[in-house]
Amino acid sequence: SHPQSTEIYAKIDRLKSKAIENGFIFDSSWMTRSLNENETIESVLCGHSELLVIALNLIQEPAPKFIQVVKNLRVCGHCRK
Repeated sequence: SHPQSTEIYAKIDRLKSKAIENGFIFDSSWMTRSLNENETIESVLCGHSELLVIALNLIQEPAPKFIQVVKNLRVCGHCRK
């Protein structure tokens, strides 16, 4: 429902493609549920709120010099990489 959701997910897709291109392997051990019909391991892990907020900051103009993500819950190991 975010007004920039299209741009946020497009940025996530570009970052995901670049990561794979550079040899990053998504670790399915961080999956906490079964995949639905239209999902991949990459799409689920890249949909975590920590990564979405980073993508939101990266599409801002002017780009922020510092991004701080604060959560009161545990962050999965994939999001810490």
